Order: sequence, then C-alpha cells, then structure tokens
Amino acid sequence: MNKKILRKKMIILCGDILIIAASFYFAPFVRYKELPDLLSFFGLAELAAIFVYASVLYIFDFYNVEEKMGSFGMALKFFIIILIVNIINASLFYLLHLRPYSSVVLFISGFLALILLYFWRFVLIDYNGVAANPLKVIILGAGNSGRKLYDLLKSKSDYRVVGFVDDDRTKHELVIDGIPVLGGSSDLICFVKKYNVNKVIVCISKEIELDVYPQLVETKFNGVAVYDMPAFYEKVAGKIPMLHIKNVWIKYADVYTVKKDIYNINIKPMMDTTLAIIGFLITLPLMILTAICIKMESKGPVIFSQSRMGLDEKPFILYKFRSMYFDAEKKGAVWAQEKDPRITRVGKIIRFLRIDELPQMWNVLKGEMSFVGPRPEQLEFVRQLEKEIPYYMLRHNVKPGITGWAQVNYNYGASINDALEKLQFDLYYIKNRGFLLDVYIMMRTIRVIIFGIGAR
Repeated sequence: MNKKILRKKMIILCGDILIIAASFYFAPFVRYKELPDLLSFFGLAELAAIFVYASVLYIFDFYNVEEKMGSFGMALKFFIIILIVNIINASLFYLLHLRPYSSVVLFISGFLALILLYFWRFVLIDYNGVAANPLKVIILGAGNSGRKLYDLLKSKSDYRVVGFVDDDRTKHELVIDGIPVLGGSSDLICFVKKYNVNKVIVCISKEIELDVYPQLVETKFNGVAVYDMPAFYEKVAGKIPMLHIKNVWIKYADVYTVKKDIYNINIKPMMDTTLAIIGFLITLPLMILTAICIKMESKGPVIFSQSRMGLDEKPFILYKFRSMYFDAEKKGAVWAQEKDPRITRVGKIIRFLRIDELPQMWNVLKGEMSFVGPRPEQLEFVRQLEKEIPYYMLRHNVKPGITGWAQVNYNYGASINDALEKLQFDLYYIKNRGFLLDVYIMMRTIRVIIFGIGAR
C-alpha cells in the first residue's frame, strides 16, 4: 500500500478516536451542565464503545480513502452507523453492567459523534483529494509479467505508470494501452530523471542481463525504489502472482514461520477453541431455527458432511447445513454454478448470510480447522488442481479455515482459473499470516456478510 495512503488512514483513525472520546466526554455536560473529571472518566465502558465505533466504521468501509463518496451518501451512512453503534453500546453497558448511561446521554453522544465525524472527513482533511499526486512508476519489461503488473496498477489511483522499458528493440515503437515503451535499459536512469519516477519495477521473467544491474544500482542511488515484480505485486495486490514467479523465489520466500512462530502454534489454537465455544452458545438458537427450516422444505439430513483435504494433506469430514437438495452430488463432485439449480430456497438464504458454515465450528473444536485459513476443497478437486496448478499443495501446510484471505478478496470459485486466483491469495496469507492479519480477515468477513459480497 502507498505509504501516503496508509498515513492518511492512520490520521483519520486517530482523529476518529479523539472525536468519539470527546463525544462521550461532553455528552454528560450537554445533559447535566457538568463536566466529568477527565482523569477518571475513561474506563472499560468508554474503551469498549470506542472500539465498537472504529470497528463499525471499518466494516462500513469508512477507511477506504481512495473512493469518492457524495456528501448525502456519506451523511446517510453515518446516520446508519451511529444507530447501529448506539444499539451495540447500549447492550454492552446494560448487559455487561459497565458504566450506566442514560438513553438521553447516549443519544447526545451519538449526535455529537455524527456531526463531528462528518465535519472531520469533509472539511478538515479534504477526504476526496487522496490520489491527487500518484506515485510515478516505470515497468522494466514489456512482456507478460510487465503487462500483468500494468493491469493491476491502472486500477490503483495512487500509482501512475509513465512507461515501459525493454531491451527488445522490436517493442520500442509499441504503445500498450496508451503507455509507451520508452526505450532500452541503458537509458533507464535518464527516463527516471526525465519523468521524476518514484519506483522502478523489474518484470523480467528470464535471467537479467549483467549490464542491466549497474542501471538498477544507479537508480537506487538516485533515491528511487527498485522492486522485483513478485514482491511488489504481492505488496499492492495482496496476492502472489503464481504464473510470474521463478522457482528460486519460492525457495527463498520468507515462509519459515508457517509452523514455528508462537502465535500460529500456541495462541491461535486457543483462540479458535474459545471463539468456537462462544460462537456455538451465541448462534445456537439460529442454528436450531435453520435446522427446522431445512427439514420443512426438503427431505434429507439437516447437516451435510463431506470429505475435504486438511492440514498436511490429511482428509477430514467437514460439516455444513445442507443448502442443496438431497443427493445433489450423487453423480460425483461438480463445480458450483451461478444460480445453481441444486440449491434450495432456504439454501439460498443461508448461503447468502453464511449461516450454512456455522456447523464448521465443530470442526474447529476438533482441531481440524481454524476460523481463518485457506478454504478446504473436495478431494476430487484437489487431485485435479494439483496437476493443473503449480504449488497448489502448499496451501495444505496450514489448517483450512471457515473464512480466509481468498474468501474476502475473491468471489466463490467455480473453475480451475478461479482456483488459481484463490491460490494466489491463499499463499499470500500463508506467507504473511499472523494475529493482525487474522483480525483483519475476521473484520472483512463481517463486512462481506453484511453486504453479501461473494455469496453464491
């Protein structure tokens, strides 16, 4: 991510926290004309409320500073958010016996937050002017890898490709989607200075010629960042470009923590167990209602069980609420389809809301799955995909998950090409997994469920 974009997001988040804290602090003053003692005011209740505010703002995409939103749409979304947050906070305050707040004080604090947060974004920080100065990029290599990277960057408002550089003279007259091939690598430093370039991305799939290295070194010493294509693509897209990496990249990729760090080995399993127990208790009434609806609509068992590939390529039985008609796969495994006729009316609803996944908490309790990880595939598909897609077996080096980086970034997979696309996200997760990424994925999952993104 562009550091300028990240910095702006952090500024917005810090401003939000201060505004929310201020709205809670001054609400009693508006109601009772008396300011509380600042040092003793902020306790567990206020910290919990601030966390709820920030979480809901994130879920509703208020930290996406790259997309423009109209003032009316922003005001409407803020109103909905304040309503949701106050319902959640009222539940926290009263059900958990935190600091008692009257409904009037909660209303006042919500009103103050609504006005101040809206003002903060639109007046104080020029919310819509984020991408006014995009970073300028030269792509070294106008072949498949270079064009793949360009296809990614042209959709990113914080980057602007000024040109390609390639030593193949037959490409020097080319204009790729309006972007020219400027010339050869011997003139790279001249192009960097002429166009005031910020980054050079090396997109050469074969071995780099020795006379190119001095140009790259000089570019670096002129204060310009130089990246190889897989590393930069991974950073910007959040996935690994599997068709554009060399075996040596996999060999030296920083993935040794997959089965060695403290979080993944000790902390994450305990968190999974705790969340599964809490999840079962909270969703039990919903699961009972779902089971009744499934049974009333169609014959067959309520729970659908199927063999899936797990950690270290060991099969396990996965459990879901049945969303298809009984014996829908009696002729063998079939890729899911758009508007799949095998799905029941109840099945469409529970798939859309992801309710069909709830029984997998039992798989989590048994230690076969995690809440976050690559989605477990059917055995028949795994054997096929391992033959078709390089490095597909690497996704089985971690526990499969109920949700994952691929699920929140890509629609439901229904082909080998979709499987390749999702593998790129899965390998990014395996390479970068940790507590913060897991929390981020869980938050994104909530947003996916609310807005129905990727449901099938």
